[in-house]
Amino acid sequence: MEHKTTKRMILLTIAVTLLSTGSANAVIIPLLDSGWALLVAHPASQEISVPAIDIVGGDTLVIEIRKTFSIPSENGLFQPMIFEFQKIADDATANIVINGEYITNNTGSEWFGFHMSLLVDISEPEAGFDPDFLPDGDQFEDVYYAMGYGYNGLPVQLNFADTNGNGVPSSPAGEDIFWPGYTAGKIVIVTDPTLPRYARFGLRGIPSTTTPEPATMMLLGIGGLVVFKRRKKGQTNISIRKRKK
Repeated sequence: MEHKTTKRMILLTIAVTLLSTGSANAVIIPLLDSGWALLVAHPASQEISVPAIDIVGGDTLVIEIRKTFSIPSENGLFQPMIFEFQKIADDATANIVINGEYITNNTGSEWFGFHMSLLVDISEPEAGFDPDFLPDGDQFEDVYYAMGYGYNGLPVQLNFADTNGNGVPSSPAGEDIFWPGYTAGKIVIVTDPTLPRYARFGLRGIPSTTTPEPATMMLLGIGGLVVFKRRKKGQTNISIRKRKK
């Protein structure tokens, strides 16, 4: 589903480079007149920037995000990057579209998986991924949604898995980049339009050195958990199954 720009287009470059102080930092980025602000909190040696912002149709905020992971893994586990979206106006846009992520691997380890999760209140979820929009996995052949306890039962986890042994190599010079949502398919976040001002939810991104399996994403004991089964590139059908109680 494509949106026609009816309000206005705004191009904005905001670069946030956190210096290597060794401590956690937090930066708040107002997303212009969308009614949302972005709170960035992560270890100081990582980098994050939001190079483009677009208001589409009056109800959709479009952003691009650039991230560089630089902290080596410990026992195969990486430091995640977490953003927090906060509603700062009653008439905030209902949809947030990540039109592209530019993720650079400077960790010194090859990646065979990448995971994006919405951090929501399970009892009253603020947001969920729209499964009608599945981004191209680029280096990762398998892309799938899991965990359907977001807003309106939408999934809250998006997984990228390598099945051909290619992976994303580490590149200190920054040549090798993972591009979810850029080459094909967008990442669309649908929010609850009744959210009060100052409501917030998180977006977590973390790579892995092993190829993740869908079964590992079904660890929460929630009755009626909805799982959007994985599909290869080019497939369009989404099958839904409920977790057995």
